Amino acid sequence: MLRIYIIFIIFYISLTLSIRLKYRESVKENVNLYYTITSLDKMLSANYQQSIEFLNINSPYTTYFLVDGQKLRTSRLIDREEFCRIKLCENFICHPCEIYMDFVLKENGQPRDIISLILTIEDVNEFRPQFLDNSRNDQIIHLNISEGVPVGHMLPILSATDNDGEDDELIYWIDKVKKIPFELVSFGSNQIALNVTEPLDREIQDFYELKLTASDRENLTTTISIHISISDINDNVPIFDQSNPYLINISESILPSLTKPLLRIHAFDNDSNENSHIIYNFSSQASELVRQTFQLNSQTGELFLIQSLDYEQYKEYRIPIKAQDSGPVSVPVYTLIIINIEDENDNKPTVNIRISEYFQFINNTLYISEETLLNTLLMHILVQDLDSNLNGKVQCWIESLDYLKFNITNTINNMFSIYTSQLFDREKQSNYLFHLIIEDFGLKIQHRIKYDLQLIITDINDCSPIFNQSYYNITIEEEQEYKQAIIKFQAYDYDLNENSYITYELISNEYKKLFYLNKQTGELFLQEKLDREFKSNYNLTIRAYDHGKYPTQLYTDILCYIKILDKNEYKPEFEKDIYLFHNIDETILINTSIGFIKANDRDENIIIYSISSLNFKIDSLTGEIFVNQQLDYDTNESCENLFVIAQNSDGLNSTCPIEICLQPINEYSPEIDFQSRLIYINIDNTSFIHINAFDRDRSPLSFISFQFEKISLKCNLTFLSNGTIYINKDEFCIGIIDLFISINDNDQYPTSKITNETIRLVFYSNIITLQQILFSSNYKFAVEIIIISMILILILIIFCLILIIVYRQRKQILLNKSTQLNIIKNQIGFTENHSLLNDGVIDVTNITLQPNTNSDTSSSFNDSCYGSSEMDVYHHLTGNKLPGKILISSDDKYIYLSKDQNNINNDEINSSSSSSSSPSPNGNNNTNLITRYQLNKRTGTIQQYHTQLKTSKQNLEFFQNNNEYKKILSSTTKFNYRNMTPLNEYYL
Repeated sequence: MLRIYIIFIIFYISLTLSIRLKYRESVKENVNLYYTITSLDKMLSANYQQSIEFLNINSPYTTYFLVDGQKLRTSRLIDREEFCRIKLCENFICHPCEIYMDFVLKENGQPRDIISLILTIEDVNEFRPQFLDNSRNDQIIHLNISEGVPVGHMLPILSATDNDGEDDELIYWIDKVKKIPFELVSFGSNQIALNVTEPLDREIQDFYELKLTASDRENLTTTISIHISISDINDNVPIFDQSNPYLINISESILPSLTKPLLRIHAFDNDSNENSHIIYNFSSQASELVRQTFQLNSQTGELFLIQSLDYEQYKEYRIPIKAQDSGPVSVPVYTLIIINIEDENDNKPTVNIRISEYFQFINNTLYISEETLLNTLLMHILVQDLDSNLNGKVQCWIESLDYLKFNITNTINNMFSIYTSQLFDREKQSNYLFHLIIEDFGLKIQHRIKYDLQLIITDINDCSPIFNQSYYNITIEEEQEYKQAIIKFQAYDYDLNENSYITYELISNEYKKLFYLNKQTGELFLQEKLDREFKSNYNLTIRAYDHGKYPTQLYTDILCYIKILDKNEYKPEFEKDIYLFHNIDETILINTSIGFIKANDRDENIIIYSISSLNFKIDSLTGEIFVNQQLDYDTNESCENLFVIAQNSDGLNSTCPIEICLQPINEYSPEIDFQSRLIYINIDNTSFIHINAFDRDRSPLSFISFQFEKISLKCNLTFLSNGTIYINKDEFCIGIIDLFISINDNDQYPTSKITNETIRLVFYSNIITLQQILFSSNYKFAVEIIIISMILILILIIFCLILIIVYRQRKQILLNKSTQLNIIKNQIGFTENHSLLNDGVIDVTNITLQPNTNSDTSSSFNDSCYGSSEMDVYHHLTGNKLPGKILISSDDKYIYLSKDQNNINNDEINSSSSSSSSPSPNGNNNTNLITRYQLNKRTGTIQQYHTQLKTSKQNLEFFQNNNEYKKILSSTTKFNYRNMTPLNEYYL
């Protein structure tokens, strides 16, 4: 039980997780080509009929990934640095780099749902820090510093870059072989410099050689040599007017200009003449992109834009600037210009309209059927805007002057779904004009796209033909020839084309020899002379039907009453050639009607019906057929062919075949074959096994399918719904497995039945024999059997003790009551009859009770208390009146019965009872109502099948009908036999 409970918990958790439609997955960069990132069965419990595909086939991610059925694979090298550079990471955030992909889940080729996958591109630390551009061959940083710089002067050093994109996490240090007057300091975001810690003296040492090492977070290091030259003479260096980097924000829409500078940097030098004349240049560390985009005036320090900017390509520029005086031994100083690019709404939204596969979209015209339901998905609007933030977010709406109602939902990001929110009727309006408008939320400027679309409602055959009259009534003479049409029928249809083309037909087949109806014109002709003695009235059914095919052909029937004027013979004729009664429930109750047989006599004689069958009987006057005995589809023939005889008073008769077919009820659960409960499998000789099951029901629509519990095994087993289990020979699978399976008979009437079973699979091989496997499992099994046996013995002992206590208590109670019961034993009678069937008042003085003295049905007093099978009661409806439920009289001579439908004892329900009348002890003409019952063994309920009102003068038989009510014993109270319950509870 513990194993089964654990398996059930695991199955429930897996089922719960499978219904989620938003998933996360991660993949490392630089994985192999066609590497499987995830599969559909990891995200939900998929079957082989399900697949996924990209929701937006124009997504840039389709270049890097491909969908292979149920698997998502890589189609080219995944490089996180490239994703950051081209801004494929969500919200342009590179740490971590996440991309959002949407897929359509399809089953049997039909869209079922949308799956969102958040894929994290995990960075692989594949690059060492790099100080210089790859295009540069020198691996030494050359720095110049004046000997006159003060202690604390900062000598900026161009920091290293990490192609892994984590410059802010770089760590720097200097290998100090000997004492140097410099100290490495860091400030800002990945900015480093050398701090002068001692005064410099070129005459003592005119250069310094340092080893600068940069390390990333995973200890990949790069070491570069720094050559610091100490310059002499010009002992003042330029000083920028601000110590922090220059920071400006400019719009991406700014135009290139060589006259209007973006900003001006300025530095001053306390020297004079040429030593104070400062020249501004890009630092040697400035990238080629910066030099192609910006131009720096070397004399004024003005920075100009010479190439257009694009926020979607680069959001920031870092420009290292060098300022140097014109002295003979000038020392450059450095600063940094940081330019942030502001996004402008310069991209118009692009729209991709994807129409539901059930509709057509041609030349901006959408064709839908007028049977389209409410909330039907018409199309997906996929909008792409390369701008960011509000500039890249769009809204969508529809404008129409034709009162067209659509429901637009924003499902995912900039994807909109359009649903119907009204029903369409082509006969009222067949086309609509509407505008689909998409507009972004740009702050300064908004881009709007407008599509002029048309909606065409296609016709279905939903209008029936309409006659110009509600009925037709004509009179003709008998034995008269009519060469012209006796009447013309006309009908019309509001549909189009073939849906509105009308053809007429005479439905009354028995009159087709007498009458001819022109299918095209609707004219009715008389083909033979009519005999009024044969038939005085003809009721013709005329049908006008259109030629539509979808969803179905429609028609309208109308009656034409033809009266034959007198000028005067025959045997009964059935209205049908054969009567079919199909889909009769096999659990139908006895005396239940299944239908009628109808025959007509042109002489208007009374017709008597008869049938020869054990299972069914027929009402001789009405032709109604009833069930005569309990039916069973599984033991009887599914269909029974009979003949009904209709005979008139003159003895002329006709026969008609009838066919009665039962509807099978799914009563039994599927059962597993005994040999499939324990299967021994030699994995060296067996590739698959099959589980056998059977169903005792004979329903033609049922078939058995299997569902296997998902279990975690070393060996890989493949389960099929037909019960086949395939074994993977490449994996080692030895031992005993208890496998939980669910067997479904898939019978839908009234519902399918499922059997849960646990089978045992014993895997062995030519090396590890079956005896070795069984020996190891038998030891564990013996221990479990001992424990279970001890628990069962303890439960049995407790149960026996409880039975002994209850028996002793009950025996004592019966002993105490026996004296009182024996006193009134001979004065009380018991019955299961409806002795009080009326809700009126009862005579309490003239009730005579007598036990049934028949030797084969009488019972003892104690048996009667627990439900006697047959007892009788007599009463008269005169004298004193007592309303309501009747209790025992004051002198303890009489027992009064109450008709209480809810007090049916379980012991009495399980027995079949019948009642018979006995004469009154006083010889009076007492009236006794007797009801006979039988037990339905299939349903476990009691059915009333015969009620008899018996008096000393006559016996009246009452037969059951659905809506028939009877009056009993001159009472004015009416009741329905079918809803009454046998009287089985006695109040003492």
